[in-house]
Amino acid sequence: MVMMMSMFGTAQPALLAFPDERPVFLREYSTNHYGVLPYFLSRLAMEMSVTAGQILLQVTITYFMVGFQSNFGWFYLTTYALAMSSTALAVMLGCAVEDPKLGQELLPILFVPQMLFSGFFVVPELIPVWLRWAQYLCSLTYAVRIMAVEEFSPDTREECGMPCEGFLNNINAEADDTWWNWLVLAALFVGFRLFGLYILRSKAEKFY
Repeated sequence: MVMMMSMFGTAQPALLAFPDERPVFLREYSTNHYGVLPYFLSRLAMEMSVTAGQILLQVTITYFMVGFQSNFGWFYLTTYALAMSSTALAVMLGCAVEDPKLGQELLPILFVPQMLFSGFFVVPELIPVWLRWAQYLCSLTYAVRIMAVEEFSPDTREECGMPCEGFLNNINAEADDTWWNWLVLAALFVGFRLFGLYILRSKAEKFY
């Protein structure tokens, strides 16, 4: 639930920002005030700072209130990585649409399925084979796996027994795959950002 809150809470503002600023950006781009890349990078720098503060506040409250077993720094870093990758997906969608209302309506189509494919509510083996591939494009899948391995350490598994082992098996969480999960999270962030940059550049040049 903490992972999902960080995903939705940071994605929606990022999605609405680009369509809202679209008229100003197109006007200033057409008059050569600045290029697409500087604008995109400045937005990224601001989003990283705002998201870092937002996630810090959220994690500080939930970590001590719930009483998580994992390291606080690791918990914060994982949640922040998920928030940034989710924000990248929202930015890509925001660059593709012109109306903020349309983007807001499309947002659940991109993020709600992640709750199903992440393995928390539905075991991946129960998902039809022709749909199972979608879990590999969902950032929530990898963030949940990272946090599950960290939260349910070997000592914790001995205390809770089969429920912990069953949960880890259901979401295919392995300690040896943690580095791979981090790598995919980073790749999703970079991929969504670059695709959003391409869409924004294409629309700006078409307008110009």
